Amino acid sequence: MPADPYAFYAALPVCPSFADVTRPEVYQALPDDWVVIIGDVEGSTAAIARGQYKDVNLVGSSLLIASFNALGRSDLPFIFGGDGATLALPEAELSRARPAFLATRRMARDGFDLGLRIGVVSMRDIRAAGHDARVARVRLSDRFSLAAFWGGGLGWAEKTVKDPLAGARYRIEEYAAPTAETFVGLECRWRGVPSIKGETLALLVQAVAPNDAGRVRIFTEVVKKLREIFGDSAGEHPIAENQLQIAENLSEYDGETKVHRSQAGPLRRALFRFYIRLEGIIGDWLMRHRIMTLPADWGSYKKDLVNHSDYRKFDGVLRMVLSATEAQRAELVAWLEQRYRAGELAYGLHISKEALVTCLIFEREGGHLHFIDGAGGGYALAAAELKERLAKLL
Repeated sequence: MPADPYAFYAALPVCPSFADVTRPEVYQALPDDWVVIIGDVEGSTAAIARGQYKDVNLVGSSLLIASFNALGRSDLPFIFGGDGATLALPEAELSRARPAFLATRRMARDGFDLGLRIGVVSMRDIRAAGHDARVARVRLSDRFSLAAFWGGGLGWAEKTVKDPLAGARYRIEEYAAPTAETFVGLECRWRGVPSIKGETLALLVQAVAPNDAGRVRIFTEVVKKLREIFGDSAGEHPIAENQLQIAENLSEYDGETKVHRSQAGPLRRALFRFYIRLEGIIGDWLMRHRIMTLPADWGSYKKDLVNHSDYRKFDGVLRMVLSATEAQRAELVAWLEQRYRAGELAYGLHISKEALVTCLIFEREGGHLHFIDGAGGGYALAAAELKERLAKLL
């Protein structure tokens, strides 16, 4: 039997707590024969200003589900970033994944009139440039663990791919039409989820220090401060079961329709939109009446959704979506601003009233993962603010 190309990642121990992301010793170097995939929506800030923040979010999510479908597995190291995604995989698997990249670029263009920049950077090139990328697995729930990354390699890869000249050798420029299976599992059927505390924060924090020891100290203090302000994960979680509502208007299903039917004409799009709205009505009824069916225990679906929400992540930048009161936000900003003025960190923060949920459904009974972002721009606008602050420090 041939060796599993993903054995390296599968063998990593799972860290029990998200706070473990601040410990460099839990990370292991990505192998030299792996590659890093950088995907981001071009001109995302302008698209968000045009009101396309949901579209931007969907395109970033679609790159991941298309990759999972092409490779036949979801247990890959990845980071969802709101307006894009980063994925690592064995170089030997690249030929299997490449059609998914081309199809997602085509869907983004035809469905949403958005450009999707995708680059493939080898770990050999990252290390030859003097950088590194290490990965760890962090427990999300009994069903899922997610990746965290340490080292500046991913940041260098992203910057290089975006560079008009240096990135040319890494960027994928082709397109290919998606098939019916390309985006199977991606759903966007929940209304924006109002914060039970009044505000939803999309927060990015990057430590500014010359070495690992300094970064460890800063990130540890950030995580400790977040715990002081928000308490445990239940106190900061942006999604609450009683706030989840299935979208009602047909127009709220436009995004999912454009993902799955980007090549279809108006009639086929209209029929698909009606079909998934009908699925939403049925699912809502099953959840409200706590019905048990062969595919799922619908009474526990919302609870599973909360538990399987990817609302915090780490890739050298701490990325979180949090539910906060105005007072909690003010306390957090005052503390971050103090540390920023001391030159220890930079941060970006976007404030909205609700969270966006994009769903990846592998199976209804527990096998569903949910990407969380702040409404109105979330991570993408927080990233722009982070970039501005970093430029003043570096």
